[in-house]
This record gives sequence, C-alpha cells and structure tokens, in this order.
Amino acid sequence: MPILFFVARILSLLRLPFAVLPYLIKLALRYFLKDAFEAFWSQYSVQAVRTAGDFFNLGCTAWIFYLFLASHSPSWLALLVDISAAAECVRLITEKGIMILSAFWQALPHRRIAQWMRGRTYSRPLQRYASYYVLTDAQRLERSMRRLKALVKLRGTDQTAAKMRYVTAFRIVPDGLGLRSGAVRDVARGEIFVHAGWSSNPDLLRGIALRRSPWIFDPRYLRRPFRYRTEANHLMTLLVFENACLCPLFAIYQFGHEIKSARYEIFFQFFRWSGVEIEPTVRANGTNRPDIVARILVSGWAKATTTPRPLWRDGEVIADLDGQPLPSALAIAERYTFPVKYVREVLIPKLLAAREKILQRSIYACRSQEPHRS
Repeated sequence: MPILFFVARILSLLRLPFAVLPYLIKLALRYFLKDAFEAFWSQYSVQAVRTAGDFFNLGCTAWIFYLFLASHSPSWLALLVDISAAAECVRLITEKGIMILSAFWQALPHRRIAQWMRGRTYSRPLQRYASYYVLTDAQRLERSMRRLKALVKLRGTDQTAAKMRYVTAFRIVPDGLGLRSGAVRDVARGEIFVHAGWSSNPDLLRGIALRRSPWIFDPRYLRRPFRYRTEANHLMTLLVFENACLCPLFAIYQFGHEIKSARYEIFFQFFRWSGVEIEPTVRANGTNRPDIVARILVSGWAKATTTPRPLWRDGEVIADLDGQPLPSALAIAERYTFPVKYVREVLIPKLLAAREKILQRSIYACRSQEPHRS
C-alpha cells in the first residue's frame, strides 16, 4: 500500500497549478470571515458549492493555461499542462466523485422504501437492504459497528483488530457541527462522531471508523506529542488502504483526498529539512489547527504559530496528579486525552508504581530519622 502514497504525492505535485485559484479564494474568505471561517467552511451548502467550484476550476484553469501558455510555448510545456489536468481529473473522480455518489445515496428515502418492502419476498441482498434501512439512525449505527467488528475479525489482520478495539461506538452529533476537522472523536470513550445521515452509507461508516480510531493517541503506537500532517495522517490513511476490502468506496475517496492534501505534508517536510518548523503539534484536546499556511498568510507568523498546550506525556500526567487522589481510568483519559484502554493497561500502573516509590522513600526517610536504640 505505500505505492498509493507515492502515486498520490506525485499527482499532488502535478495538480498544483489547479490548486492556486481555489486557495486564493479560501484565503480571501478566511481574511474577511476571521474566526467565523471554520463554521462557515464546514457547512454542507458550502461543501456543495466547493464541489461544483472544483469542476469549474478545472475548466477555467485549463482554459487559462492553454490560452496564455500552451499556444505560445513548446510542445513539451503543453504536455505538462495535459498531465497536470489529468492529475486533477483523477483527483476529482476519486475524491469528489465518491462524495457526490455518497451524498446522492444519503438523500434517497431509504427508510420509506424499506418500510414499503416489508412483508414482501425478495432476493437476499434486497432483504438485507430492507432489514437495515427500516431501522432508526441509532440502530443502523449500532448494527454497522457490530458488522465492522465482525468483518475485521474475518478479513482483517491482527494489527487491524487491535487498533479497532479502541473504537466502541458511533455518536450522532448535530449536522451544524463540522466533522471535516477539529473534534471528530471522543478519544477517551472511543466514540466516532457522525452525522445522522451518514447512517445511510455503511461503507462511509466503516471507513470513518478505520480512519478516526483513537488508537493513534496511544503512545505505544505514536509518541506524544505528535504532528498531524507529517506523522499521524500517514498512519491513519495507511490503515484505510490496508483494509480497502472493508470500505472500498471510502478507500477510493481517501486516495483522491491524499492527492489534494499531500502537498501540505510535502510543504511541511521541506521547511523541516530547511531547519524551520512551522507545523504545529496536535493540541491537548486532540484537535489539530487546520491549514496553518493560510493562518500564517492571513494572521501573520507570530499569531498563527503560537502553539497551545500539546498532548500530555505520561511523565507530565504523573507529575500533575502528584499529591491528588487517584481519579478513575475514564476521568484520567478524558482529562489528558488518552484512550481509556491505554490508561488502564499502562498509565495507571505507572501512576501506582510512582506513588509506591514515593511512599517507600517517605518510609525510609522516617526510619532514618528515628533515634537509634541501644
């Protein structure tokens, strides 16, 4: 599966000319909307306009290139324009095409159709369709989670099964809460945030569960604090690619999304190799600051690169809880953004061992201060 990352990065660089106009528009919106930008950008209506705009941008940018460059330039430059346009077409088909297909499927009145089908005799696939879509949204999510766990045991590797143990359920959140970035999961409880309409698309649910499983917050897999684009993203996406058989359409979407977003990783790595670190670490609450480049261009270097509290390390948690009653595993997990599984298996034993060591030192100090008896 690493070959998919390599191909996505090559296509990401090739399509860069087609990213200029959309990014300039995004910068202008961020500049005028300020703090309201994130809420505005995550709205479904805005996402629909963005999708239509991407297809318009393909034609518009290609027309500009062919008009002002290709017609007055060597044939090899015209070939580069063709290759760049082809790369953008691959991205649109794989990313936006799957998004459109998913949106169309979610818009269908599945529950009404399933209720109409009840009591009639159909083939097995149609029976499964009716039995699933007649359920409420919450029941669909519960069934989808059980189905995913069963498929992982049947088709997945031991490593995939171990990582999926960190996922316990889907949690429905309001449609107005954007789930493209920011808070997309409850790390401590292992719940993946979804919109109610997503229950109509089991493939999407399985892909989201693989992509956003809280295993990435377990220091046994990735040291803390970590960075999203150049560290966590690769590992989470790789899990989706390795299990494409569980969510084939989502895996196609993920490939297209990598074509679009890989440029950020390349950009951050380039500056890191140059001795300049501009990529922020994931914040203490488990969220990432999206598009730091746009923030720097709009808000300035000092304000945009001010790093909030990063994720807690084990030693910092032990020091912070020193002298306090030991909270429950879930309370520790929620307070310091750990999976509760890690807290129970690793962090609490560390806390108890540290407290035992302190107690032994205190006992030894008290005994050493006692007067010697003759």
